Amino acid sequence: MLIKSTINTLNLIALWLLTTLFCIPVQSQDLEPRILSSIPTGTNVAIASYGYSKGNILLDNNSPIEDLNASLNNVIFAYAHSFKLFNKLTKFDVVAPYSFAEFTGTLNQIDSSTTRNGFGDPLLRISMILIGSPPLKPAEFVKHEKEKFKLGMFFRVRVPVGQYDSNKLINLGSNRWDFKIGMAGSYTIKKKLIFEAHLNSWLFTENNNYFGGNSSFQKPIYGAQFHTGYIFKPGVWIAGSIGKTIGGKFEINDIEQEIDVNNSRYGLTFAYRVAKKHTLKAVYTNGFSTRAGTDFNTFLLVYQFVWFDKNKFSKK
Repeated sequence: MLIKSTINTLNLIALWLLTTLFCIPVQSQDLEPRILSSIPTGTNVAIASYGYSKGNILLDNNSPIEDLNASLNNVIFAYAHSFKLFNKLTKFDVVAPYSFAEFTGTLNQIDSSTTRNGFGDPLLRISMILIGSPPLKPAEFVKHEKEKFKLGMFFRVRVPVGQYDSNKLINLGSNRWDFKIGMAGSYTIKKKLIFEAHLNSWLFTENNNYFGGNSSFQKPIYGAQFHTGYIFKPGVWIAGSIGKTIGGKFEINDIEQEIDVNNSRYGLTFAYRVAKKHTLKAVYTNGFSTRAGTDFNTFLLVYQFVWFDKNKFSKK
């Protein structure tokens, strides 16, 4: 098939990586411990966070782009709500990121740089605990004995409404729909020590308005995460995490390329309840190894405010 753009295939691959792979930390490498935490129905959580990521993007050795580095300052707003669905504890959350991003590198031995500021694609998720935590109102929840084993599932959608311009090589939006499906299980020992595991997969639709009038498509990315957490007291806990992602080969104008995503990461999370309804969380993630894709150090500071639906305090 003929390439529509005048850019050769190798350059096109490199440019696709530029526009897509820096989004991976928001997608496949988001290490998230305690996703199965039990909360009462009618719980509302407002979240504001600041994240800083810096590192390099590893491309094919034959790419004309070398020493590609990125620095991202992300302001993230989120909201979550819990409710009962099919007699199961269910949570819905929405995440809206705003980024200040800078990219530097060498293209054909010429130093180059660019910046992007704006909204990225928002994320919507619904998760459900299938086994281990019944849907309880606050008055019932405080009296309920917590189960040791939990099993849940989640479904997340990335909505392509973020900043995107097909005339630009680098965008904060992806101009495609992304879907994440996964299962998670956890086991708690003596109400303190928590072991948790996730299996997930990102699925992607086609970007039919890629730079230069081309189209791009990415195959599924598969991931696994393992977390170990310790609860010092209610609202105060720490967790260590590791995660692995593979797959994600992509096509340019229906031509499959050999570059894929193969990353291993680790992370540390500490949460501290500073007041009855207020919690601060600090997160750090880094990579064990990266064959292709993003190799970032990421720091995240999260503030959470919790409140309950008034009518949920009644047992009736």
